[in-house]
Amino acid sequence: MIRLRSITLNGFKNVGHGEVALSTWKKGEPAPDADIVGIYGQNGSGKTSVIQALGIVKHLWSGKGIRNVAADCVSKESDEAEIVVEGVLFNNETQEADLLFVYKVTFTESSNGPSPIGEELACKDLSRKEPMRTLLSYSLKDGGHWGYELKPKQFWKDIMSLDEDAKTGLAVAQRLSADKSCSLVFSNDFFLLAGELSNKTVGKAKSNAKSKTAGGVGKTLGSASALAMLWQLITGMKLFALTDLAVVAVSQYAVSMLNHLHIATHEGELGRLADASFIVNLAEPATLNEKQLNDLRNTVEKMTPVLSALVPGLSLGVVQLGGMLGDDGTPAERVEITCTRGGTTVPLRCESEGIKKLVSILTLLIDVYSKPGACVAIDELDSGVFEFLLGEILQVLQNHGRGQLIFTAHNLRPLETLNKGSLVFTTTNPERRYIKFRGSREKSNLRSQYLRAINLGGQAETVYEPTNIFDIDGAFYDSGFPENG
Repeated sequence: MIRLRSITLNGFKNVGHGEVALSTWKKGEPAPDADIVGIYGQNGSGKTSVIQALGIVKHLWSGKGIRNVAADCVSKESDEAEIVVEGVLFNNETQEADLLFVYKVTFTESSNGPSPIGEELACKDLSRKEPMRTLLSYSLKDGGHWGYELKPKQFWKDIMSLDEDAKTGLAVAQRLSADKSCSLVFSNDFFLLAGELSNKTVGKAKSNAKSKTAGGVGKTLGSASALAMLWQLITGMKLFALTDLAVVAVSQYAVSMLNHLHIATHEGELGRLADASFIVNLAEPATLNEKQLNDLRNTVEKMTPVLSALVPGLSLGVVQLGGMLGDDGTPAERVEITCTRGGTTVPLRCESEGIKKLVSILTLLIDVYSKPGACVAIDELDSGVFEFLLGEILQVLQNHGRGQLIFTAHNLRPLETLNKGSLVFTTTNPERRYIKFRGSREKSNLRSQYLRAINLGGQAETVYEPTNIFDIDGAFYDSGFPENG
């Protein structure tokens, strides 16, 4: 499993520089329990940027292109944007930390949209007293459009010499990743190439050891060890992005207002993917094949006990309305998701936006509670959710959860229920966009302290761009009664 430790943004939208700590883990410790991080601040101050950046990281580590998810993310003040993520790879059986890693990606806008122009992956084996070492890096600024060099130069030169076709394979991987605006490191072509090279390096090391080749044994063993570490890391990060990291943007649940609801599920049409979801048309019954229907039933069954605890007396169901042929000619079933309360059953589409919101993300919150490897990032978690209920949900996840939750919100109730270290505040300074409050004790009322900082200041950075109630009143008056202006 992987636990994200921090994320740093440079030149990303309106964030000149900002760093957010995401985990309480410290070196020498096993995997922590729940890591809950809430990001607060006024509108347009960089909260959503963190969630968007995590979405870009998810796409890159999954081997997907970033043209759509990274559009308009490069700051107008800069030619390029940079995302740096630090994380820890844990042993799934012992829960001990194996590797500490840092991944950095730089991307820019071009005529074809956003595209990576450089990546770097550095790692430290926590079982050894060795410094962090760069396993792979490249930059399009250092070379041609396709034939850029991998660094460390000598290391990759030695690795590539083991296979006469490796350079051609690398050139193909570089060309395809650039065409698709995806990561080179996590592209399927480089992934397969790295696996083949890792096997050949191990084979060469064994061969040198048998023949006792002078000077070659130690060098080849070192290369084999480093490449094996890289392979282990890329595999773990790719798996994490696909199966454990879920990023929920506002648009994914805002569509419920247009009668299309994303229900996040690990049992959905996409299998065990962290971002699998059913898109349910609430305006009419859905048409599902047998597997889809079974998956939906399993998801609803998993959610219902928790939903009933959050909204007493409310339960979900799936009503079958009759069989038909699907678009591909296979048997299908028309179904509708229902809500039952007080003996009355109505379609889910008739419920409030708050209920739809809870339904859409509930499976992911269950994962944060029960799975140490789950990492869920949700923008505007509080949208449509009663503030007292939101506080209780977060308190339960903080006290008894096992995974990682990163969220943005405007509702201040969590400031009264979460640990002080779990809260990050945006500032008006683009070069220091995220801070934690200083002078805050565990028993302090952080909600009151935050409101006091808005009105009176007192923090290292200004957390709110001042507004004036009389100016607001006057602006409303001038717009509403222009004839009196």
